[in-house]
Amino acid sequence: LQPPRCARSDAPLRCDHNACARAPLGASQRASGAPAAADDGGARQVPDQEAVLGASLPAIFSSTTEFKEAGREFRQDVYSYNDWRWHRESGHIASAISSVFTSGVGKAMWRETFFVIATAAAVYLYNIGVPVLAAKTAASLPIVAALLGRLPLLHLSLLPLTLSSPALFLLLVFRTNNSYDRWWEARKVWGGVINASRDLARQALALVRDAELKKLMVSQIASYARVLKYHLGPPTPEARDLLRNELVDNRLPADQVRVIMEAKHKPMALLGLVSASLHDSGRTGLDTVQASKLDQTLSLLTDYLGKCERIVKTPLPLVYTRHTARFLSWWLLFLPVCLYNQLRANWMIVPVSGLIGFFLVGIEDLGNQIEEPFSILPLTAMGTGIQQSIFEALDRSEGVAAGHAGSPGDDYVPYIKMSNNPNAFVR
Repeated sequence: LQPPRCARSDAPLRCDHNACARAPLGASQRASGAPAAADDGGARQVPDQEAVLGASLPAIFSSTTEFKEAGREFRQDVYSYNDWRWHRESGHIASAISSVFTSGVGKAMWRETFFVIATAAAVYLYNIGVPVLAAKTAASLPIVAALLGRLPLLHLSLLPLTLSSPALFLLLVFRTNNSYDRWWEARKVWGGVINASRDLARQALALVRDAELKKLMVSQIASYARVLKYHLGPPTPEARDLLRNELVDNRLPADQVRVIMEAKHKPMALLGLVSASLHDSGRTGLDTVQASKLDQTLSLLTDYLGKCERIVKTPLPLVYTRHTARFLSWWLLFLPVCLYNQLRANWMIVPVSGLIGFFLVGIEDLGNQIEEPFSILPLTAMGTGIQQSIFEALDRSEGVAAGHAGSPGDDYVPYIKMSNNPNAFVR
């Protein structure tokens, strides 16, 4: 399995191009800063859901981490009404049974599941094989048979698991809940970014007097979500090139693009440019009260920046997550030993232990997957929604017909109607 390749550079590195990864949202590729993929005879592959789902099992087994990271590209869910209908459709419980091992979680958890199954098989073969071997060597090798007869069988009562299960399950639930809280907080913060950006643009369009400054402020505001997305992701050359193209696509002047790209802390550099535009009283025509109101909204964007940095820079305490993983691994190691005498058919410890291990390890991995939320949130789609909505408002304020050529609002699809077709990717 190859990591996702960027359509812009063909480099085997993670790319934040929603348009490179797929064409999911009904918006033009230019609106997200990505060109259409050229037909160059197959030399440049655009990753899609089929490429991830179609990866062979040997490839997944040899590159499990790459498979999991590639799958994150397609977990950036954006729901439309039809997606919610699919979400609520009947029969999803029955279909979930058949997708246990074909799901992304099932493929990604093969090492842990195999460990539990192999342990259970070893326990079963040992407990069955030792008495049989002792009986077969009793006549020819009595000493060996005597030694084999003294070997203890691997079985315990359920008491150790019964006593430890509440603590383990409490740790797993606490781990998953806290990871979900981080994901939900990140989503709420970005909801605030969307609202504050639109509100700041609305006020600028209504109150700023200078027409050119009004356009500049809209371009700056539309660029904030793009810059923040870059700030929270891996600073790869591909992501840097994408950011530059997105800033140009937002009609930002070349000198301001250069200021942002050269800055170490790009969101603060952009906020400084917006603040300078806002407080240019000779061009804005704002009085003190109006300027203060707009500045309060700008302060909200700074606050959201700090909240995002807090989430991305501060994981759950490692001592907690590591201890939970150790507890779970040893619990699963003893699971087949404690189940051996509890099942009428002893061989059933193999599939039963495997299923229990798969689900418990899956719960633990869910916490890992959503603990860092920004790579599975649809940040590109949110930025596109901001960009298109406020540029449409700018065009409307200037009396320009909707959807005219050359506007970042071309092919405008409201964020509420966007969809990445989530039912195409088995989770």
